[in-house]
Amino acid sequence: MAESYGKKKLTRTVLSEQIKEQLMEDIFHRKYKAGDRIVESALARELGVSQASVREALRSLIAMGFLENEPFKGITVRSFTAKDLMEVYTVRIALETLAGQLSINRITDEEIAELENIVSEMIEASEKGDTQKRIHLNIAFHEKLVQTSGNKLILQLYNYMRFGTWSILTGNLSEMDPIQISARHKILIDALKSRDPEKIAKAIREHIESTGKPLSDMLMNENKSQAK
Repeated sequence: MAESYGKKKLTRTVLSEQIKEQLMEDIFHRKYKAGDRIVESALARELGVSQASVREALRSLIAMGFLENEPFKGITVRSFTAKDLMEVYTVRIALETLAGQLSINRITDEEIAELENIVSEMIEASEKGDTQKRIHLNIAFHEKLVQTSGNKLILQLYNYMRFGTWSILTGNLSEMDPIQISARHKILIDALKSRDPEKIAKAIREHIESTGKPLSDMLMNENKSQAK
C-alpha cells in the first residue's frame, strides 16, 4: 500500500530551516548584497528568534556556499551568479539521472505507486494554493526517486548537496503555474515505468532545467540591473 504523504506534517519545519529559507530569498532579491556582513546577534534581534537558531541557519548557508566565514571579517554574503546556480542544477541532473537509470532493474510497483501518490497530493496542494505543502511534497518525490536507485552513496551525496533546500528556493521564486509544475512529475514516472535509460535521462534533464533556467535567467537579469 502506498504511503500517504498528505498525512505527514510536511509544512512544519524547524525554526533554523525557516530562517535559512528566508535568508536565501533575501540574498536572491538583493536585500543582502555580495560582501554584506551578517551579524548573528543583530539578525536574531531583527527576526525575534534565538541566536542558536540563527547560528544553525548560518552554518548551513556557509556549507551551501551562500555565505563565507573569514577570520577577522566574520560572516559575509558571497558573490552568487547565474553560472553558480546552473552548476548546482547540472550536478543535480547528473545525480538524479544516475539514480533513475540504476533504478531500472530495482524499482518496484509499490515504489512507483508511492511516487504516483505523492504527485496526486502535490497537484491537490497546488489546486488549494498550499505552496509550502506542494514544495515539500516535491522534495519527497525527488528524494524517493533517488532512493529507488538502491545506492546509498548517491542518496548521501544528494542530501549533502542540500538539493531539498534548492527545491524550496525554486518553488518559492518560480513564476511557473504550480499545478503545471506538479503535474509534469508524471512524465518522470512514465520514464521510470519505461525502464529506458535514455528516456529517463531526457525526462530528468528537461524536468530540472525547466525550473532551474528561469531562476537562473531571473538572477542574471537582476545582476544586469544592479550593474547599471
